[in-house]
Order: sequence, then structure tokens, then C-alpha cells
Amino acid sequence: MNKKMIRNNIIVLLAIQFIIAQDFDVLSPQITGGQINSNSETYTISSSTSALSTEASSSDSFSVSQGVTGVVQSLYSLPPVVNAFIADTIYRDGMPIRVQGILKDLNGIASAELYLQQGGSAEQIVIPMTALNDSIYEVSIAESLVTIRNFRAFIRGDDNMAYSGESQKLTPIVKFGKSELTTLIDNSVYPNGILSDHWRMLSFPGSIDDPIIKNPKDDGHVFYVWDLENNNWIVPDSIMIGQAYWFKHLYEDPLPFSADSGMAIALKDYTINLKSGWNMIGSPFAFPVAVDADPGNVSALYFYGDSLNRDGWQVQNYVMKPWAGYAIYADHDDATIDLIPFPDNSQNNNMNRIASSNWKIILSAESSMFIDRSAVIGRDYNAKEYKDKMDIPSLPSLNNGLSIAISLDNESEFNYSSDIRSMDEVNGVWSVNISSAKYIEGLSFSAELDGILQHDVIVAVLDIQTRNIYRDILFNSISINDRLESAYELKIIIGEPSYVESMLLEIASQIPSEFSLGQNYPNPFNPQTKLDYLLPRNSFVSIRIYNMLGQEIITLLEEEKRYGKYSVLWNGLDRNGKQVASGVYFTELKAKGFRMVRKMLMLK
Repeated sequence: MNKKMIRNNIIVLLAIQFIIAQDFDVLSPQITGGQINSNSETYTISSSTSALSTEASSSDSFSVSQGVTGVVQSLYSLPPVVNAFIADTIYRDGMPIRVQGILKDLNGIASAELYLQQGGSAEQIVIPMTALNDSIYEVSIAESLVTIRNFRAFIRGDDNMAYSGESQKLTPIVKFGKSELTTLIDNSVYPNGILSDHWRMLSFPGSIDDPIIKNPKDDGHVFYVWDLENNNWIVPDSIMIGQAYWFKHLYEDPLPFSADSGMAIALKDYTINLKSGWNMIGSPFAFPVAVDADPGNVSALYFYGDSLNRDGWQVQNYVMKPWAGYAIYADHDDATIDLIPFPDNSQNNNMNRIASSNWKIILSAESSMFIDRSAVIGRDYNAKEYKDKMDIPSLPSLNNGLSIAISLDNESEFNYSSDIRSMDEVNGVWSVNISSAKYIEGLSFSAELDGILQHDVIVAVLDIQTRNIYRDILFNSISINDRLESAYELKIIIGEPSYVESMLLEIASQIPSEFSLGQNYPNPFNPQTKLDYLLPRNSFVSIRIYNMLGQEIITLLEEEKRYGKYSVLWNGLDRNGKQVASGVYFTELKAKGFRMVRKMLMLK
């Protein structure tokens, strides 16, 4: 054996002894000094000198192909191995909140620091750690940093060659005490509590121990949830995190909420499983969180109420605030959304896709007491021209306030809150109804563009009731001076200028100029006759037949009708199905303050 080979072998043996002294496991005795590859569970060596062993070794950690010297160099270039430890549950009892780290490195540890990040914050607080010996480090977290927002942390260690290693994330649960979790916390959607005599939807940030809140069927507050199977409101058996609940009280002052005790959950991405239909959900975090969702599978978020204490739904971006409850629609039972507790994790999520892709127009109807900002029309690359998953049904109704509803394909049924169509088309007409069972003064209608319309695409609104045309709806609102006993219909035409102008003329030509009841034909008649009537606007219509004594014979029609031209038949029977006698009869039409009577003659 020549001197060069002996020297190389001595270097290798010294390296092995140094590794063992540093507590690194070398599980194979086969160290290669030649052309044969050497493997272990810790490293791989590909040498250019002769072998000390006839068997190959394996490795899944690193590879060295620069000879024996490369083995040592690679070992010294590895970052520190860092492990961090903290209690699973942290109690706010005045005792130190300790974090311990075990750090190992061939070069020796130069420093160790704890990086702490409070819930919802992008800032990382750096706290130096104290060395208890060569590998164990410790630090105490100030209690002021441990709040209902909770925190996550990790340890970063630097060795003496300036290589850095990081531990896994620590995500403990924090036990909070009395009056720490209240609606007064930062970013609470109800900082002053729930307003008196108003339905509001709320959720609870954290796991609540308070029996008054946890058991809604007992003597505490009464909460309601939306029953998907039966489409009605029910009192739940218990309050769960991630869910939202309807609440209303009749106390004179607003009612704040607070919890006697509970847990701030670990700051990990939180998944909410949805069921097909409308889901009422809430965030379990005590700070605003981004929501990662696929707009192709679920709707936007909807919140009930606004900062002016008005009642009604509003569409929201994919961000959830503490104490707030939201409605979200899912097309199937396997749909999910993820709540992201840290901004740095949300950069690649989908929370802005509903606002940034293609274009949408959010429709709003507002008065001093009510608001509805839930209706959305537009075009999207993921949508189809006909009904699909992006067309969302109307939200559950809570009261007789204001409501905007959309008709798909301009049908007679207005029961959708969004109608999103394909980008393959440019031109289209959307039919919108505004309704309320209550008299509303000072009603206005407006539209807000979210996105950018294609070049030369314009928007116009035709008021069916007044025949007025509005071409600046994206900049100015429309005042509606109507009692809304019947739905108030608007046509929104969007597209190329020539298309918009032609559609305005076509639709206007289909609107009768006034209410009218035509003369029946044939007249005289036997056994049936037909009556035509015209409605210039949506109205509740009744058509009744009377005899010469003014007695009602039969009601032919009593229902809500859209504007247009209609006909009704009378077969000469009374309400009991009996044939009436020959004589003079009168037909009465009533609709929206209008009344008209026609005389008919029945001859046998």
C-alpha cells in the first residue's frame, strides 16, 4: 500500500471518529477510498481512489463525488439539525411559557433564535435563545405575546460556518380566560354587540366553554341554523366552531357577547366541509383570515347587515372576520373551503379569483333601512351561457325587506342571486326584479363593475315600469319611486353598441303603453269566450265575473303577472262548476290601481 493511499485512509478514519463524536449516526462500516460507490443511510461517497471495502453502501441524505476530501467538506456544509418543543396546550396562569430546542451540527452552533408570528400577522418577532449546553437551547415567551389570536413559532439555528437550519412549525392551542374573547376584539364585525330587534348571523372564534352559549336549547340565548333538508330555521342541539348561527334579541341596548373560557385553536389551515345548498359558516379564528375557495364549486361569501345597521344580504370577498357569520352556496356535498390564518400562506390561494377573473357587475338596491347587494351578473371563462355551477340560487329569506332576484334566460321565474355567463359571447340581456313586502321610501338602484369590460362593450338599463333608459348606471344610481307591491323589473343590456340599441327598441316595443281589458270575443257567446288584457308593468292581477246583481260568479285569475299581453278564457261555469244561465255578465280587471269592466252577453 503506497503512502498516498495510507494518508487518504487515515483522513477517512479521522472523519468517521469526528462524526461519531458529534452524535451523527454512521450506520455502515464501509467507507470507500477507491472507484467503488459507497452507501449508508447517512451519505453516499463516490471516490477516485482504491476501496477499503468490497461492498457498496447506500444513502438518502447527500452525495459526495469529489474524493475523500469531499466527504468531509460535504459533512461540514450540512445545515444544523433543529428540533423544537412546546406544550400542546398553553395555559395563561402566570407561569413561564417555555420553548426548548435541540440543535446539532458538526461546525458547532453559533446562535439559536425563536421566530414567533401571531395569528393574522405577517410580522415575525425574533427572540434570542439561551444555550443550556452545546446542543440544548431555551427561551421563555412573554405572556403579552400570547393572546386569543394565538401564535405559531419555529427555531432557526446558525452554525459557525454560517449555515442555517429551521425546525418544524410549533402550533399550540391556547387556553383563554374570562372576558378575553368578546365582540370588542380588534376587527370584530360586531364591536358594539348585536343590535336590538335585528336578525344577525354570528360565529364564535375559538372553542367556547360557556354553557349559556354552548347549549342553545337550555335557558341561555336561542340561536337558529338553516336546515338544508327542510329549508327552514331550527334550533341546534349545540354550538360548533366553523358554523354560523342566527340570533335576535329585544333588549333595549345592543347585546355584546363574551365567553367565560375556551380555547384558541391551533394556527393551521382550517378546512370547512360544505353540504349541497346554502351553508351558514364562520371562522374559528379571532382575526381576519383569507379563504381559499374554487369559485367554480362554491359561491362567494354573503354577509347579512351593514355598518349602517341596515338589514339585507351583501356579497363579500373571500375574507372572513371574527364573530361574523356568512352564507355560502355549494353545488355538491364534497365541496370544501380552507381558511388561511397567515398572509404569507395566502399569496397563491384563490381568494381574489371571483373579483379578478373576467368581469362581474354587483347590483345593489338600498334604502334607509334595507339593503340587498347580493345579486351578481357577468361573464367568466369558467362559466357557460346556460345554467351551470356559477349560477347561484337566491339566498334564504329572513324578513320582508328588500330583495333583488335574477331570471336565468329571461324566464318568468326570478329565483337566482347570480347569473354568470360564458366569455364566448359578448352580447346579452339580464332580467332583474326588485321586490319588498314592506313600503320602502327613498329606494335607489346601482351597479358596480368588478373587472374590465371588453373594448366597445356598453351597459344600459331599461326601466320596464317607466320606460326610461339609463346609460350611466355604472356611475350614477337610479331612484325608484314605487311602493313595490309587485316586483319592479329592470332589463340590463350589455354588449356592442349596435346590439344594445336594437335590444332596447325591441324590448320597449313589447311593453304595453297602458293597462287595458279588451272586449270579450265572441260576444254574444256560448259556451265560452276569450278576453285579452294588457299589463304595462309587473302587477298583481285579478279578473272576476259578476252577474247583473253584482254578485261574484267566479274568479278567473288572481296572481302576480309580468308585463305583456295575456288572454283568459271563461267557459260559462260558476265557481261550483255549474253552467250559468243566459244573460248579461260583467268582467272586472284590477291591477296596480287600475280597474276596468266589460259587459258580456251569454246566449244559449
